[in-house]
Amino acid sequence: MRRFGTLRPAGRGGERIAGELLLQRLPAGVAVALLAIAMSACGKTDVKPQSNVKPVAVAPAKASASASEASNTKLDAEISKALSTPPPAAQAGNAREAELSVQADDILKRYPTKDAAELLGTPEVSEHLKAGLKRLGEDPSLGKQIESTVSLAAKLKGLEGAPGSFRLDMDIKSYDKPRTKRMLETVLSEDPKRIVSFLSEEIGEATPELSLGGAKRASNGVAIEANPTPAPPPKN
Repeated sequence: MRRFGTLRPAGRGGERIAGELLLQRLPAGVAVALLAIAMSACGKTDVKPQSNVKPVAVAPAKASASASEASNTKLDAEISKALSTPPPAAQAGNAREAELSVQADDILKRYPTKDAAELLGTPEVSEHLKAGLKRLGEDPSLGKQIESTVSLAAKLKGLEGAPGSFRLDMDIKSYDKPRTKRMLETVLSEDPKRIVSFLSEEIGEATPELSLGGAKRASNGVAIEANPTPAPPPKN
């Protein structure tokens, strides 16, 4: 229960202020009744208290709600647009991928009877292969990554030897069309990281057959073989 301080009005002005403060703290019905009694006691019976309260206009609230809904709708549209639109780098990457896909399809149509190994020797592919391998040779870390993947596959196969003791041997003549296209896209990109990724995926796919299956060469043409022992230097 709320407690209010004791009002000590000073004169008629204080009494009026005290009365107003009291009326503000009373329920509407009680306040109206007391106001009527007070006016009657003062002889001002011509003023009639209003027992009904006029409804408050709600139009501004509706307008505010409509503005809020419109703002939320616009915000949702902006978020949806941002999520559905790839960043510029992704758009450029998608365009590049589409271009490589078209080039690979064109080469496959131009040489329908050639296998994957033969396609690497065609003029449309060979120059890209040389450029990609050159860039690969310029980054020693990428070469070590391939060497590490080959060494791991050799260990899983049960072969023992120091890093660099084994090499990757790939027979790609039996590649099917989808794998051949993926190889062409990789070579045409001239991207050394993409070349490493392609080789790593091929080794990873072959590892179960080479280790658990005991196959000398996996169905995708991958084999892990020991490097030939270097010949001793000639004696003088």
